Amino acid sequence: MYIRVKRQKTTVFLQVEPTDTVLEVKQKLQALLDKSPDKLQLLREVREASGQWLPLDDAKKLAELKVENDDVLALAYAQEDGGFERVKILAPGAEEEADGSGDAAAKQEAKPEEQ
Repeated sequence: MYIRVKRQKTTVFLQVEPTDTVLEVKQKLQALLDKSPDKLQLLREVREASGQWLPLDDAKKLAELKVENDDVLALAYAQEDGGFERVKILAPGAEEEADGSGDAAAKQEAKPEEQ
């Protein structure tokens, strides 16, 4: 089966098995992202489009967590303070300032009209 792992503007498609553990999925991501599994956190949305994400336990198998083909998991990187960044998945084509405070609509409104 395949899952999609998303972080900001990036989507990684991974081939996984229901018997794979979360840690094994993170090890597959390590090969692609050059980040050790302990610096990665996988999360799953509580309810679709709810915006609430729960971290997944490394020891659990995907089947136990009811992860199915084409499901989306979020990816967060470890921060220097020992915690993990907040989940931020941007829609395709979305623009955002480095500090995360802007959006494409606000930027467009701020531009003076040309005549």
